[in-house]
Amino acid sequence: MRSKIIIFCTIGIVAVGILLSLLTRSADEEFQLVPQKVAADVSAQSEIVDTEVGTGWSANENSTEAVREAANMALRGKAQKKPDFAIIFASSGSDMEGILQAAKQFLGEGTKIFGGTSDSRAVMTDKGFVKVAQRGYELAEMEGRRGLAIMTVSSTDIVFGVGSAGLSEFSSPQEMSKSAVLSAIKNAGRAEDEPPRIILLSVTIGIEEEVLEGIEQILGTGVPILGGTAGGPAPAVFSKGQICEKGVCLAVIYTDLPTGWTFEGGFDVTDEHTGVVTKVEGQAIVEINNRPALDVYDEWLNGEIERLDKEIQEPDVIRDLLILHPVYRKYTSPSGQDYFLFSHPWPKDAQMQDKSVNTSTKIETGERIYLSHGTWETLINRIGNLPRNAKIHGGIRIDIKPIFGMGFICGGVMGVIPETEREKMAILVNYSSSPCWRPGAAGNNAPFIANFTWGEQGYFPGIGSKHGNLLTSFLVIGPADTKE
Repeated sequence: MRSKIIIFCTIGIVAVGILLSLLTRSADEEFQLVPQKVAADVSAQSEIVDTEVGTGWSANENSTEAVREAANMALRGKAQKKPDFAIIFASSGSDMEGILQAAKQFLGEGTKIFGGTSDSRAVMTDKGFVKVAQRGYELAEMEGRRGLAIMTVSSTDIVFGVGSAGLSEFSSPQEMSKSAVLSAIKNAGRAEDEPPRIILLSVTIGIEEEVLEGIEQILGTGVPILGGTAGGPAPAVFSKGQICEKGVCLAVIYTDLPTGWTFEGGFDVTDEHTGVVTKVEGQAIVEINNRPALDVYDEWLNGEIERLDKEIQEPDVIRDLLILHPVYRKYTSPSGQDYFLFSHPWPKDAQMQDKSVNTSTKIETGERIYLSHGTWETLINRIGNLPRNAKIHGGIRIDIKPIFGMGFICGGVMGVIPETEREKMAILVNYSSSPCWRPGAAGNNAPFIANFTWGEQGYFPGIGSKHGNLLTSFLVIGPADTKE
C-alpha cells in the first residue's frame, strides 16, 4: 500500500511540473480566469461529515452578479445553502457596498461575514489566481476591472464570531479594536473570559499596531492573531452592515480541531548592514545612526537607489527594488527563538528631496534595524510552502489534506513576481496543502482563500502579535486526530 501511495504522489509531482511548464507564457499574453470555464468537478468539498467548505470567484464587474457567480460556485454540491461563515475578499475599487448587500441576499442574513478589500491586482482561491489590474498603487484605480473571491463554511465542529467597528465611533484605535473583539466573542456565543483559538483580522492602513494592542489588552498575548491590512489603493473592510474606510473587521474561531498557522517572510537575513533608528516621524524613518535615513539605506545598497532615480526615474521600479531588500527588526522569545519582522521601505517623496524613508510600520526611535535580501523565485516558493509550514507548526501531519486554509499575502511580494508566474501561486499552494494533489481531480484539493494585503499581522510565540510588511500569515484547520 505504501508503495502505491509513493507512486501516486510521484505521478502528482510530475503532473504539477508539466502543468507549470505549460503555464509559462510570454509577458504580453494576458491571463484571466473566467467563471464559465470552471468545470463542475473542481468543486472543493470537505471530507469531514459535519463540515462543508467551498470557494468561488468572479470577475464580473456587476457586484450583484459577481456575488451570485462566486456564491453559487462555493455552494455547489453543498447540503447547507446558507453557510455559517463566509470570507469575502474583493479587489480594491470594487463596489463594496453592493457586494455586502448581495452577499446578505444570497448567503442569508444569518451568515457571519468577514473580509474587505484585496490589492487591486488580484484575489486567489484554490481554483486559481484571478488577475484583475496589471498595475498597483494609485495607477490601478483607472483600470476599471474587478475580482471577487468567497469562501463559505458550515460546521458543527467550528464556531465563528465576527465583530467590526469604525474608527470615527471611538476615541482611539485601541478602544475600537476592544469593542470589535468583544462583539466577536459575543457573536460566537462565548463569554468574555473564553479566549478563541485564533483571531482573523482585516484592518485599514495606518492603525495596525494600535489595533493589535487593543485586542491584546482584552485577551493578552497568548491568542494568535493572523491578519492583513486591507489592500488598496482604496482600502475598506466590512463593518456592521456597512463598508468602513477606516476601521477593523475580525473573526474569532473556536474549535477543538487541529489548527496550524505560520507568519513568515522569505528573505535572507545574513547581511551585515545594520543601524539604530535615531529619528522617526509617524511611519517614516528620518534618521539612521544620526544620518539621513535614505542616504544610509542607499549606501547599504551600494548606491542602487540613486542610480535608478537618475537613469529610470520610475518610483515603482525603486519600490520593487526595495521590496527585495527590506529592513527588519529581530525579536527573541524567552525560549531563545529569533523572529524577524520585515518592513518595506521606500523614499518618502518621488523627487528624493526628503531623505526620510516610509515603511507602513511604526518603528520606534532606538530600535535596531537590519538589511535583508530576496528574489522573486524564493518568494513564490515560500508562498507555495505556506500550508505545509502551517501544518508543521501546528503539529498536523503533512500528508493530511486540511479542511480549509486561508492566507494574507503581501501585495508587494505578489507585485515583484513576474505576471507570467503569478498564476502558479495557487497551483503551488494546492500541492502544498495536499501532497498527492492532481490538477483537475474532483474534490482532491483543500479549499483555500487568500487576499493580497498592504501589511500583514501575525503571531510570534512568547512575544505576541506584530504588524509588518512583505510577510504572509496562513492558517490551516485539519480533521480530527491528525496530529503527529
